Amino acid sequence: MKMNRMAALSLLLFATACSSGNNVKPAGETDAPPQVSTEPVTIKFALSMGWLGPGEFQKYVEEPVKKRYPHITIEPIDLSKPENGFDKLMAAGNIPDLVMTASPLIYRFVGTGMEDNIEPLIKKFNFDLSRLNPVAVESVKSASRQNNLIGLPWTMHFSGLYYNKDIFDKFGVPYPKDGMTWEDARELAKQVTRMEGGVQYRGLEPDKTTRVASVLSYGFIDPVAEKPTVNNDNWKKIFELLKSIYDIPGNNTPRLAGGGTDQFMKERTLAMLASNNNLPILKDAQDLNWDLVQYPSFKERPNTGMQVDEWILHVTAQSKYKDQAFQVISTILSDEVQTEVARNARLPVLKSSNIEQEFGKNLPYLQGKNVKAAFKATPAIALPVSRYDSFAEGYMSNAIIPVAKGEKDINSALREAEEQISKNIETNRQK
Repeated sequence: MKMNRMAALSLLLFATACSSGNNVKPAGETDAPPQVSTEPVTIKFALSMGWLGPGEFQKYVEEPVKKRYPHITIEPIDLSKPENGFDKLMAAGNIPDLVMTASPLIYRFVGTGMEDNIEPLIKKFNFDLSRLNPVAVESVKSASRQNNLIGLPWTMHFSGLYYNKDIFDKFGVPYPKDGMTWEDARELAKQVTRMEGGVQYRGLEPDKTTRVASVLSYGFIDPVAEKPTVNNDNWKKIFELLKSIYDIPGNNTPRLAGGGTDQFMKERTLAMLASNNNLPILKDAQDLNWDLVQYPSFKERPNTGMQVDEWILHVTAQSKYKDQAFQVISTILSDEVQTEVARNARLPVLKSSNIEQEFGKNLPYLQGKNVKAAFKATPAIALPVSRYDSFAEGYMSNAIIPVAKGEKDINSALREAEEQISKNIETNRQK
């Protein structure tokens, strides 16, 4: 089914780009702009402002839009505030023109009535989809479980393996390399998991089971049948891999998500951390002697990283200013803005070797680092998501902990996970 979608998507990749509303031809657009009013208009843009760093909304949205379209004013609506939930915005009639979601959380938006097919706007503006990473584009469809595009991505996470060079130097062990498998990483971890001077050094934190499993497109819920899909050989394989890493003597205390990041950045007793884009927060550890390589791969799926985790821009069905809202999106997806996104170590969605060369250049502490590793693994297509995913993802992430500590066997852990996820589905299905 996904291959069919990719084939269908390829038919769209011949579209060319176009400008809108004024006589300036923005990058990525063609010479035949549709006629769009240049009367002053305010575009309401709903997003969780806390997802962005200081000044990023101004840098990637407000300033470039004002420069290109002086008549468009952006009014942000912070979705992280309780009074700005989708249901409350709908009830109050304060419906935004633009919404930003994240692919793992897109179920919060789909079904509100605000989602809309963006493909007519793509066609109207002759927006060139071939400029964008096709896996990122296809992931909008797969995550939202829609046959058409309801939005366009503008940035996404990458996966990588971060390592502490001082720990490797301390034990005289060669550094990790691009292209390693999980088995390679595990064997390397054995060499740097040691007790030294009363300090226990851990070789590798593989992080959440759900992130590792996403590489092989193993989900935890069938969103159509609304049943868990975790008590099977696929998940058993992931748990067995992770258990073999945690079974390394001295490496058997999982530190997931922020815990692993703290052990790597602050405590500095973790030799390798498999994670997503931690580059922006590594500015707080500029005296840490670190680098990164490509995320470990599975032999059956080489050069593949975690599933797409992207931020998506949607024009709402109710917007009276769809054309202007799409002009905002096309601005964010312009070469100029995407280059700036890359320079600040956010992964752009534009396919451009020139933009890749700019990655991280605005951040002095990244100079000399192997930041090209961010582009070496192709992300897996995002899995379909449902409203039950938050519980299931959290439960499956933590289910490895008692297994790693030897408190529970894998079969029992997966059986109990299936039971708990099923109960959660039944409880929330009735609400």
